[in-house]
Order: sequence, then C-alpha cells, then structure tokens
Amino acid sequence: MILVTRKEHFSSSHKLHNPNLDIEKNELLFGKCNNFHGHNYYLEVTLCGEVNPESGYVVDLKLLKEIILSEVVDKVDHKYLNDIEIFNNTIPTTENMVKKFWEILNPKLNFPNAKLYSLKLYETDKNFVELRNDE
Repeated sequence: MILVTRKEHFSSSHKLHNPNLDIEKNELLFGKCNNFHGHNYYLEVTLCGEVNPESGYVVDLKLLKEIILSEVVDKVDHKYLNDIEIFNNTIPTTENMVKKFWEILNPKLNFPNAKLYSLKLYETDKNFVELRNDE
C-alpha cells in the first residue's frame, strides 16, 4: 500500500457557539473562540492504494487537486463558516469540519486502485485534527 497526499490551503472565519447554551456557558466553553475570528487552514488529503501499472500513479494528483478544490476549498475559502450550508446545525470546530469534509470527499475519492485514507485539517501551525480510515 502506498500513501499519496495533497495539501491545500483556505482561509475562513467562524464563531464557536452552541445555540442551546446561554451566553455565559458559551463563553466558558469556548473562551475567546466564542468571538468572531478566522484561521488560515491547511487540509491534507491522503489516499492509499496500489500503483496503476498503466499510469505509474496511485492517483493523478491533478485530478485529486481538482476534486479537493471544487468539493471543499471553493465552498469554504473566504467564507464565514457559521453561515454556509454544510455547517447548518453544526458548530464549526476543526473536529466537525474534518468530519464534514470526509462526508463530502469520501464518495468522490473512491478509485479502483485507491481510496481515502486520512484527512488532516490544520487550524494553526500547532493544532490539527486527523480523521483516518484504519480498515
């Protein structure tokens, strides 16, 4: 099995807020993230699979890039995440974002010789969340 990764960047803003909690509980739970703020995110999409003998690729990285951009980045870049459809009724934490991105990308990245293996979403240089298919 070979792992192939594509990394993309986007900038978005959000506010961490649970509408089911009062103002004080939200401030206690989310701290300064309960205020409007933004991040420069990096999304790493990793596929695992075998080399296609015809192309020598596990996956064509140009195709992988196009799918990531059209299905995720174009929908979230320079957007206020709390207001976009994919995060309706969802607090746009990094954990919830990576789960939504998996739901979007997994069906699009199921190739005959490769499948989605992991998503890493970096919120900062020091903080990231990874969702992985360990089957």
